[in-house]
Amino acid sequence: MNSMRLGTNRPVSAHYLSDMAMEIGKAVLIVLGTIEAVFLCDVIVSRFMPELMALGASIPTIALVVAYSIPNGLFIALPTALLIGVYITVLRRREKNEFGVFAGFGYSHRILTAGALLIGLLGAGVSLLLSGFLEPPARFLLASTLEQITHKAIRDGELASGRFYEVGNMTFYATSGRMNQGANGVFLYQRPSDKTGRVIVASQLLNPQSYEQAQTGALFNNVNIYEFADSAGSEVDQRQGLPADACPECEASEYFQPLTHMYFDRFYMELPEVDLPSIRDWRNPDEASLLQLFSAAEWDLVHIQEFGERLFRAALCLVTPLMALVAVALTSKKTLLLCLPVASAIVLMLSFFAASAVGAVSGSGLLLTTAILLGAAIAVATVCVLAVRQMSGRLIRQIGVVV
Repeated sequence: MNSMRLGTNRPVSAHYLSDMAMEIGKAVLIVLGTIEAVFLCDVIVSRFMPELMALGASIPTIALVVAYSIPNGLFIALPTALLIGVYITVLRRREKNEFGVFAGFGYSHRILTAGALLIGLLGAGVSLLLSGFLEPPARFLLASTLEQITHKAIRDGELASGRFYEVGNMTFYATSGRMNQGANGVFLYQRPSDKTGRVIVASQLLNPQSYEQAQTGALFNNVNIYEFADSAGSEVDQRQGLPADACPECEASEYFQPLTHMYFDRFYMELPEVDLPSIRDWRNPDEASLLQLFSAAEWDLVHIQEFGERLFRAALCLVTPLMALVAVALTSKKTLLLCLPVASAIVLMLSFFAASAVGAVSGSGLLLTTAILLGAAIAVATVCVLAVRQMSGRLIRQIGVVV
């Protein structure tokens, strides 16, 4: 019976298929939850926690940051979870000799390939739902929340020295002290417009609460304010207005001086209010849902790249269940510890390098990029189906392991 091929077309019980789908779903959820937990721990401990602790963020605010980070990990981990869930379930049932018994009754291997395709289609739909409608607003809310935390810390003065803090169009740095107690060696950079940048250098920053009823600004001592041109055209205009012998030994591209320079013994500056609609833009491609993405008046390379990455991960979810079947067919006593890690490594590599893969073809335009990605997914799925068909006898061959 072990050598019998699953080659006859016969209907199979819907109850059996639903039971198998439920088992795969449970395995996928377990793997997805495990990967998500590892992802969140890495994100929180390595990235957010040091910054949030330095800014004095509260526990509820940290909980919000964690919640907004969840969708980003889910749609990245979904292809791997599908692969492992299908592999473990199919291998477990193969070792129970279920497929060998079904082959004896004349059932076909097409049941497995059709089921894998259905699971892949469902996974692709979930991936598009996550990356197209849940992850973009979560990304926006995460970035906005981090900006609010930084903004509040700047306004309340809860900032330690030796670090750069950024909120809106302002970057702040102090060499020593704290903002609410008096800081020394203060550097502040702003962008008043797209063409100009402003640098404020002060020897000391005083606690503005001593001078204002509400702590809404910063009072500087010994202040130098420089305004520079940020555009190449403005720099050229500056150099053309200089004397010919202003810097005879300097290259034209290296000679640079401020448009204006002002000095004040004391200078008071209002801190910016939080105005998230003006700070951030819902139309940023990576923060826009699919509906918002397609409602953009014009698509550039960034829009195509963003859509391509989402489509790529959905296509990856489509083919991973079929890849799992191939991995099961290749699993023997000699390859038991090799097939799943290799397949998982391939899926993880494709998932993490999705941006690079899509970037290589996104310059071809939206339609051609979509055609290439879908064509590649169909080609991989076809190869997997043919491989399962060729090795269908191995799907009923037990190797005597407990899964």
